[in-house]
Amino acid sequence: MYRLLILLVCALLGGCTLMPEANDELPEGVSDPKVELVDHIKDNPTDLDSHADLLRMQIKDGDEEGARTTVGHALKHNGGDYRAHLLAAQYHRWLADLLSAEKSLLAARDLAPERLEPRVALSSLYNQTYLETEEIEQRRVTLELADADLRPEFSLDYAYALASLGRDADAQAAADALLADGKGGAARLSRARVLLCEIALRDEREADAIAHLLAAIKLQPEYEGLVQYAARMVTAVVDGSALEAVFDNTLATQDRAEMRWAALFGKWMLAVKAAINERKDPLAEPVNVWYQRLDAVSPSHPDTLSRRYQLLKLDESRAAEAEAAVEQLKTIEFGEPPTPGSGASLMRLWRAEDALRLGVPGTTLAELTQLEAREPKLEGTRIMRTMALFRARDDARCMADIESWLNETEQEDEFLSAMRWWLMLRDGRALEVLGELRKREGDPTNATIWIEAVATFHVYRRG
Repeated sequence: MYRLLILLVCALLGGCTLMPEANDELPEGVSDPKVELVDHIKDNPTDLDSHADLLRMQIKDGDEEGARTTVGHALKHNGGDYRAHLLAAQYHRWLADLLSAEKSLLAARDLAPERLEPRVALSSLYNQTYLETEEIEQRRVTLELADADLRPEFSLDYAYALASLGRDADAQAAADALLADGKGGAARLSRARVLLCEIALRDEREADAIAHLLAAIKLQPEYEGLVQYAARMVTAVVDGSALEAVFDNTLATQDRAEMRWAALFGKWMLAVKAAINERKDPLAEPVNVWYQRLDAVSPSHPDTLSRRYQLLKLDESRAAEAEAAVEQLKTIEFGEPPTPGSGASLMRLWRAEDALRLGVPGTTLAELTQLEAREPKLEGTRIMRTMALFRARDDARCMADIESWLNETEQEDEFLSAMRWWLMLRDGRALEVLGELRKREGDPTNATIWIEAVATFHVYRRG
């Protein structure tokens, strides 16, 4: 029963690629699994799992005609089954016909009002199309309908959705309730702790944030993502020394490269931060030993090499080493990172970067304000500020920054233009977005195709 749901929801969540390229022809003597499925479906027209498997292959191959036939056949023989309408929604979503996708999902919901699958798919569609109120409502109803064994999963999804919309108090209440219940398994309880960590960071409660992260790691000690999170948190908080035990324990007990790299990165950041705070050389031993160990695990990793380069630029006597480092960065197409003129400014920049990675845009904005006052010519801060304002949902300031920036440039900046249109969609200005896109010159991009589809969806669903 859930195999079909997984296929459908994964497809609905599968990004914005609209038309994949067809696969190469099969080697001689190898049968096409799609042909075998077609033969099976002809004899078993009510087998919707097979319809789902065939549709997935046709979408992967870019076979629009075949996909349309499969969906039509499923509806013809199973029109009263909500799962057939979920298949139709998958097909319409692939073609970016979002209005038809929603109609199919609503039909599935009406046929099976107590089923979770249509609600999950609707919330996913609304999430992707900036219909935030509708998304939250579907997630709320899904949670109400879920059986006891599924409630922890959907409760966690609901909490994260609330947080993404800036409703941290509601999200915290939902995460607290999940933890109080104590059910759902270690992985979900750990994710709830991470959410509480992010909320605490946004509230500037660093001690609480670290406590939540340590509790999350205790629940999932083998998960490298949490060690990576801790490594980034070192610079995102004022005092990250309480996290050192995480890195020491990882290095003592784990042999997986990903986990060791994250732990070494955390140790390096702690050592560099301490050296700069104490006005010592952050490139000298024993600080440098952590970089050497990192480079041994993953040579010339862009995250470490770029920060190594920024440290080298603080010392004029190391100009040759800095030049060699930036050439390596160019070789891996990473580019030259911004270079503050002091260790204190560099720590502010790293804190701004890592806070944004961890979902704490307020800290990023505060650090950028200090940086821009001290080093007004520092590159890269403007785009980071724009991204932080977008994440912080400070739409008015974000829009003003973007429009000012676009007015200064002669050529269209695709990233800034897309962000501006998303802001307009979030503000209910879909008709304006649609008008601008239809007047736009030049070939459409994947981004503009998708944004136009979303804008059209907004306009037409409002009548």
